[in-house]
Amino acid sequence: MAPYDNNEYMLITKVRTIAKLGSCDVNSVNDLYSVSLELRNYSQYLPHNQKTIDMSNGLFTMVDELHKKKDPSPAYCNAKLNIIGKSAETMQQAVGVRPR
Repeated sequence: MAPYDNNEYMLITKVRTIAKLGSCDVNSVNDLYSVSLELRNYSQYLPHNQKTIDMSNGLFTMVDELHKKKDPSPAYCNAKLNIIGKSAETMQQAVGVRPR
C-alpha cells in the first residue's frame, strides 16, 4: 500500500466537490474531466499504488462518459454526477486511512 498522499487526496476531493455541486454546464463538466484526468495521471506511477490507480481509472471512465455525451438530459447528467460523487467519496475513504 502506498503511503497517504496529500495531493492525491486533494484531487479526489476536487472531483467529489465538482460532482456534488451538481452543475451540468459545459464548464463544470470540463473542469470535472480535467481534474479526474489529472488524478489519473498523478496516481499512475506512484509506487505500491495499484488499487488507487484502478479506482482512478474507473472514476475517469465515468467522467469521460459524461464529458463525451452531447447535450445530456438533466436526469442523465444528475444521475451520472451522483455516481461520480459517490465513487469519489469511496476513494476518499480508502485513501484517507492510509498511514501517514
